[in-house]
Amino acid sequence: MRILHSRVSMAVLLGAVTLAVAGMTLGSTLFSVKAAGPASTYIVLYNGGAQVNQATVKARGHTILKDFSQAGLLIVRSSNPADLATMPGVSGVAKDGLHMKIPTNEGVAIKSAPGKPKGCSSVRTTCSFQWDLARIHLPHAWQTTRGSSSVRVAVLDTGLRSTHEEVGSNYDAIASRSFVQPTPDCPQDANTYSSTEDFNGHGTWTNTHIAGINGPLMTGIAPASTLINIRVLGACGSGADSWILTGMLYGNEVGARIESMSLGGFLCADGVVPSSTYCGTQQQVGDQPVVYRAYQQVIAYLLKHGTLVIAASGNEHVQLDRQGRVKSVGSLAYSTPKNDSKNDLRGTTSVPGGVPGVVSVAVVNRVTSIETSQTETKFGQFGTGLRDQLTYYSNYGPRIDVSAPGGDRNYNVPKFDCLSDNCARLDPSSPTASDNPGDFGAWAFDPSGNPCDTCYTNIQGTSMATPQVAGVAVLALSAHPNLTATQLSQLLRRSVTDFLSSDATPRVSANPVQPTYNYDLDYSGSGIPNTQMGSAVIDAAIAVR
Repeated sequence: MRILHSRVSMAVLLGAVTLAVAGMTLGSTLFSVKAAGPASTYIVLYNGGAQVNQATVKARGHTILKDFSQAGLLIVRSSNPADLATMPGVSGVAKDGLHMKIPTNEGVAIKSAPGKPKGCSSVRTTCSFQWDLARIHLPHAWQTTRGSSSVRVAVLDTGLRSTHEEVGSNYDAIASRSFVQPTPDCPQDANTYSSTEDFNGHGTWTNTHIAGINGPLMTGIAPASTLINIRVLGACGSGADSWILTGMLYGNEVGARIESMSLGGFLCADGVVPSSTYCGTQQQVGDQPVVYRAYQQVIAYLLKHGTLVIAASGNEHVQLDRQGRVKSVGSLAYSTPKNDSKNDLRGTTSVPGGVPGVVSVAVVNRVTSIETSQTETKFGQFGTGLRDQLTYYSNYGPRIDVSAPGGDRNYNVPKFDCLSDNCARLDPSSPTASDNPGDFGAWAFDPSGNPCDTCYTNIQGTSMATPQVAGVAVLALSAHPNLTATQLSQLLRRSVTDFLSSDATPRVSANPVQPTYNYDLDYSGSGIPNTQMGSAVIDAAIAVR
């Protein structure tokens, strides 16, 4: 979400979302079709009930790339957006942009698997590194179901390494698609954009965590379900709105009843917001409200037509109100780890995790380890020895629906506040231990960046918590196949167990006299209430009852 949606040792997972989109002036209706500039891709929204006349669009010199009139939008190639805005029924036109990315702060540590037999998880115990699945009571759920081939789940991400040992015969490669296009922002995609393979790593983790096989070191939550891989993010971890909107609607077309989206970004959904760093002027806002409405329309369409979207709330440690608007004064070093106005995201709205109709997911940790030497952190700790703490990076607030395990650094403080490797580690404490605070899963590359079919990683992020909830949703539908998408959403919010400890993780400092103001945690502050973390921690066993 500095993206959508870990402080990473791999630079490909880092980067700040570009919030200011070049806005197009739509007010003038005096342009003719001949008054054209360079051709670009645009998202065209229609009023509810308006009829899309393809012949008119084409006759006026525009090219329809995707017709989603059922959801009230078109993806159009045009050199004259002002003319698009004058067509009957059109309510908005927005230039396509790279707003969505992998959530930041998702640190990566990679390892290769030793040769072990498959089937490390059972109805009695989980694989040794998968503390997250033990926390959501997966073995108990498996006594009822491991998923059903009739339940199709789509993962919208960076793709999937289809030859990884965690990928099984339940992967529907024929239905899987890539909607990535070449872009100067990511030269790595120049020759691979049409492939559904994973050239980043992130998508392999999320796909297999939902529906990977019961393998030698890990299992997917619902290995008997049908997995559809929809690549909407390129090798650099970012994606254009048109790719993502297209992928969301395609998932519904091929029968996916659940879409898992470990990605996100922030948009100026409310237009100009005075004093906002990112949305303070019309030039900054541009056409972003139109882009936001496009996500609203698509999500509402999916919900009505049987597909539930489950999305990461984000890794900026900001408070989201019920509509997904950012209310916090600062963020977790969104721009830079110092007092900087660019860390202040007020005025923006989280997308897609903040959009109504989406199940928005926050993150809890395994346990906050205790610093004994008092020399390993800059400012100390909070919540020592406690479980189910809101992670130092997770977003929170009234918009959150549920929490799920998602990994965390050992001391639950940002890496830039750590003074030791033990403070910052995600891996186990020793080669023979299984006390990894990070979330363990499959990875597409080895430490040298070579493609790998037997590699795994410990990682952290709302990206990791989201597949937990999506996997539970698959199990729930397998046990209760007649649920509507709305009923499934309601069931997930009820299918929770209480937090094991009251939360002690504080907000980002809002006090200008503090050294951590605007970019880091308020170490002297009280914990964010559990009520700001959703209904509680997702529980697979309850969901399948």
